[in-house]
Amino acid sequence: MNTQSHTNRAVRRTTRRQARRNLGRTMNSPRGQNRQSLVQGLSMWLGVILLAILVAGALSWWQNRPPELPEGFSDDAAVAELVRIVDGDTIVVELDSGEQRVRLLNIDTPETVHPNQPVKCGGPEASAAIAELISPGDLVVLEFDMEIRDHYDRLLAGVFTEEVFINEELAAQGWAEPVYFAPNGRFLPVIEEAWAQAEADGVGLFSPDLGCRSGEPIGQ
Repeated sequence: MNTQSHTNRAVRRTTRRQARRNLGRTMNSPRGQNRQSLVQGLSMWLGVILLAILVAGALSWWQNRPPELPEGFSDDAAVAELVRIVDGDTIVVELDSGEQRVRLLNIDTPETVHPNQPVKCGGPEASAAIAELISPGDLVVLEFDMEIRDHYDRLLAGVFTEEVFINEELAAQGWAEPVYFAPNGRFLPVIEEAWAQAEADGVGLFSPDLGCRSGEPIGQ
């Protein structure tokens, strides 16, 4: 190796050592320390922001997760949130597919909102009775029969809370008469039994204190 090459290598080593010393002095200087603190601060805030995004996403998923089906119901049942009550035998619920009108299976209550019929005796009482059982925001379980929708595109279902079968309870209170529209007869026997008991007890439409005759328009 010639003297020139040896000199060049020595110069490069000296230059690298000097650069390292200069870097160390720069990082240890007030300006270098400020820069280091700034980098650490930014890293910390980025970590906090990322954590907040992850937490917000987890909370959003938890709040909007599909409600679980309670035990004791069929696999075909659906959990829905009550949006509003239309009348004694019709409600509107929120499902994954959006708002759906639901006609309670195997019962018929006196009319209150039919566009071509007057309000019938017992209709307002039937609407008040179902409003005592469920309220907007409540979760209900819908159990279906053979035919899922009627010709009005309404869902046809038995409506349950954790404690009450709404269709049956309305019949037991004397406001919901049993009705059968083929082929859906799944809940008919229990509805008929509840209705017979209401008649025996003289409640609802069977009450002598009702003040109107069942099936007739109010005021006649």
